[in-house]
This record gives sequence, structure tokens and C-alpha cells, in this order.
Amino acid sequence: MQKNKLWIWQHTNYPHFTYDSKAIETHLLETTRIQGQLEGSIKHLSLDKQHTFQTNTILDEILFTSYMEGEVLHRDSVRSSLRKQFEDVDDHKGSKHADNIASVQYDVNTNAKPLSLERLHRWHYELIVDGEYDATQVTPGAFRNHNEMDEMYVTSGTGAKTRVHYVAPPSELLDVQIESFLAYCNSTTDNPLIQSAIAHIWFVQIHPYGDGNGRIARNITNYILSKGLGLDSRYFSLSHAINNDLKNYGELLEQSNRLTKNPNLDLTPWIVWHTQIIHSAIEMSINAIDKTIAKTKFYDKIREIKISQNQSKAINFLLSGKEESINNSMYRAITDTSQVTASRQLNDLVKKGVLQKVANQKARSSAYELCL
Repeated sequence: MQKNKLWIWQHTNYPHFTYDSKAIETHLLETTRIQGQLEGSIKHLSLDKQHTFQTNTILDEILFTSYMEGEVLHRDSVRSSLRKQFEDVDDHKGSKHADNIASVQYDVNTNAKPLSLERLHRWHYELIVDGEYDATQVTPGAFRNHNEMDEMYVTSGTGAKTRVHYVAPPSELLDVQIESFLAYCNSTTDNPLIQSAIAHIWFVQIHPYGDGNGRIARNITNYILSKGLGLDSRYFSLSHAINNDLKNYGELLEQSNRLTKNPNLDLTPWIVWHTQIIHSAIEMSINAIDKTIAKTKFYDKIREIKISQNQSKAINFLLSGKEESINNSMYRAITDTSQVTASRQLNDLVKKGVLQKVANQKARSSAYELCL
């Protein structure tokens, strides 16, 4: 290790990253395989359901990428803004902030033009300007400009329990580093899965903005996947999958960025994890599509069956995915009926082939699931 140097950007060979192609190969092949499976699954949805699926997936991406940065957005407002941006439907329910975020997501997903400094600044401006931010630390659409006594720290905890995870390069290095970064994004011949992983962590290492670097990094990842593979946050939510594995996300970023743990600029563990995360995100989308198809078939199956309003409430509750089964007390809570009535209506749905008893349940605690 180079003496007295702690962070990856201080290495004399930075940013000449290395990785083990053989260690990554299997993960690339498996993710490429499941990508093809997702493309096939989407084709089984009607156009209307494709649009709904895509809107919900982009919504997930926006909500989770913001949540990871400590910003909680209003789902209905963002959904309205997405419909305006992607479907040209305006119900005037979206806020200015949500409209800006949806605009960025549209550009990320649909604009394959080369990445530029101006584009990054525009994304940052629109993500930040109408949200809550510290104007003393952040200028929307502009890089940080700190002096030597005001370094850019990534920390957790407060007071005596504050822990420093990373110290970013000084502001005077940003222009040169971003120039190299953009050249890589626009001209590399790396597999797009590898490129997206390297671009993600590289941008986080540069950390050019006072805030919002994580969101921009994940947008860049989606941009690269969209341009290189034709898949982006319209089809799966990278940020949802990352949020499910936040502990490893933080640990791998820190391990990759500390010279004491990564003296050879080796990004193999990060690329493997990042590719697995994309795989997980795609897998979640396939499962969601399978459920949508199953629900459609189920509705077709029961279309001619006489079902009461109460029974319909219970069916819709199960189809929502909130629970996999329902018992008598849950049925009563949903429908506001008596125990006897609930029992009779549940048994009626069993006789009609709509529900079936969950196996290995005692009589007094019988639970029922859909006959999908």
C-alpha cells in the first residue's frame, strides 16, 4: 500500500481499475439469461398492463432511490408526474418536485445520447432544486467547491459516534476526474453490466456534488443499462434491489474505496455484487409479471361464478398480495360480518373452487388461499 494514502483516488494508478474476468463470467451469463426471460415475460402482458407494469416499476425506482438518500416522496404525486411524462396523461396531481424527478427519469430511460457534463448538471438541478436541501452545502446543478479545510466526508452517526466511511477528492480534482469518467462512459467496450458497475462506483468515488451523488450514480447505471441492453428502470428497479441489500451495498463501497482493503484497485467483488443485484431486480420483475398473469387468468376463471360483494372484497385482498391466505377473523375484519356468516361465505368459495384450505391447518384456525 502507498504510504499515508487512505482512499482509492489517492493511488498513483487511479482510475485504472482491475477485475477478474473469469470470476465475473458466470454472473454475467446468468444475468443475461434472466434478462431474456424478462423480455419474454413482458410480451405476455397486454399493452395496458405493460404500461401499468412499467409505471409501477419506475415509481419503485424513484421512491427507493430517494428513500436511500433520506427523502420520502408522495407516491401518488410521483405516479401522476410519471404518467404525464411517459403517457402524456396529466391529472394535475403531481408536484413541481415530482415533475422534475419524472423528467430526469424519462431522460435516463429514453435518451441514448452521450453522457455530458451539462446533462449531469441538469439531472442534479432537477433532482435537488424544488426539494429540501442545505443551500450552504449544495448548489443545484453545480459541483461542490470546498476549500482544503472543508473536505467532503461520507459519514454515519453523530457526535462521538460519528464514523468516517470515505473522504472524497478535493474540488480542484473534480474537472479532470469527471472528464476521465465521461470518456469511459461514452467510449468503453466493456460489457454493459461491467460498465454499469464501474460507472456506479466511480461516480460515487468522485462524489462531485454536495448532495445527491447516490441518486445520480444510480441514474447513470440505469442510463448505461438502457443504452447497452435496452433495459432500464421501466423494466426493473435497481434501487429497490439495492435497498433490499443495503448492508452489503455500504460495506462493499467502503471496502472497494479504502486502499488498506483494496490496494490493487480491484473491483471484482463490487462487480459481482452489482451484477447479482441487477439479477435480483430482474427476478423481482419477473415474479411481479407472473403474479399479474396469474391474476388475469384467475379473473377469467371466476368470471361466470356468482360472488357476493363481501366475497369479492376478500378475493381482492388476497390478489393484492398483502397476505397469501385469509382466515375467519381476517374475513370478518375486511367485510364487517359475523363469525357464522364469514364461515359460511368462505366455505361457499371453497365449494365454488375459488379458494382452497391451506394444508396442515387445524380446524379452528383454518386458513384459505386462492386456487390460482
